[in-house]
Amino acid sequence: MAAGAGEILQLIRSGRASTRTQVLEATGLSRVTVAQRMDALVAAGIVRAAGDAGATGGRRSERFVFDPADSLVLVASLELGAVPDPAAVRGSQAPSAAAGEIAVVDPHGVLLTRAPLAVDLAAGPGVVVPQLLDAFDALLADAGIKPAAVGGVALSVPGPVDPHDHRLSDPPVMPGWGAWPVVEAVRARFDVPVHLENDADAMAYGEFTELGARRDDWPQPFVLVKVSGFLGAGLVIDGHTYRGTDGGAGDIGHIDVGGDAVCRCGRRGCLAAEAGGAALLRRLGEAGADVGSLAELRALAERGDPLVTAELDRAAGLIGRVLALVVGVLNPADLVVAGELAVPTMIAGIRAGVYAGAQPRATARLRIRPAALGPDAVLIGLARVAVDDRFSAKAVDARLG
Repeated sequence: MAAGAGEILQLIRSGRASTRTQVLEATGLSRVTVAQRMDALVAAGIVRAAGDAGATGGRRSERFVFDPADSLVLVASLELGAVPDPAAVRGSQAPSAAAGEIAVVDPHGVLLTRAPLAVDLAAGPGVVVPQLLDAFDALLADAGIKPAAVGGVALSVPGPVDPHDHRLSDPPVMPGWGAWPVVEAVRARFDVPVHLENDADAMAYGEFTELGARRDDWPQPFVLVKVSGFLGAGLVIDGHTYRGTDGGAGDIGHIDVGGDAVCRCGRRGCLAAEAGGAALLRRLGEAGADVGSLAELRALAERGDPLVTAELDRAAGLIGRVLALVVGVLNPADLVVAGELAVPTMIAGIRAGVYAGAQPRATARLRIRPAALGPDAVLIGLARVAVDDRFSAKAVDARLG
């Protein structure tokens, strides 16, 4: 089948072709067909001419770039806090607060404006979602951005999201949110496509697409582990987020690693209950250390505090042991460690655990590294989910007929 305008757009966005001549060579289409389809992309405000690309074969070529109008993305990262309450110290691993961030991101992944978001997820979606929508309105107003400039909304949550109905699927750390129509509620305020993503999935997609811009062997299997108050992993396979049957792929936090700590899900010995940030704070408190937040824990780790370092080493070893199984099954090219606790001690411990637990063949070409996007990975990843969906080849061909 001949390449449509949508596939030509993918060539332009990826950098594989930016002139009509390059599109001709990449697609084999006729000059007239290429001109018609690129003109349609320009007329739709999806691409624009961006000056002279230099001489090719004796002729000057015009360069085209992806620059869609009215395509800003509103994004929100909803996070569970990791400060344990008294019950958590006794092993329930229950966080006492929630926090997050909202932002406006342009189609190229540039953060235009952002603001903290303090909500209590335990209050339930009926309370939190209206608060989020009001925060979005305030962010746009403060930045002088008209709502009509928004082309999509994307939210991340610390729980599994069913890829079929786009609702939270029995989230163990978000009681009351299961099957609640978050997407529909947001769409009622902003009449644009709305995406609901697991936070680790969003981070993984952001890091994966960032990596793809710099790598010749892209795409390769990709794994991201989020080490924060809780633990989770995001998987990207064949260039697409792999969510599993009902959104549970990458839920490594509930793999049994032994131990007596009671997990939020009600079982004992889950990886999150033994090695997540909330578990680390609990264990440090039991050892007499006065560490009240992940930020304090991270600061102590960076200063080489011996008690904190020992706890991080223990946690990293458990996480690495689980990830060795993931590496053995998927044989990924990259394993990225992200989140508040992605400090050198944690990354080194995870690397040691993976190499000790996986076959040398599975790790021979594996790159284990921190997130290139740092703390912005989830916000940028959310924006890229929305933009890539809106400007997929199929979506663009449908829009342009």
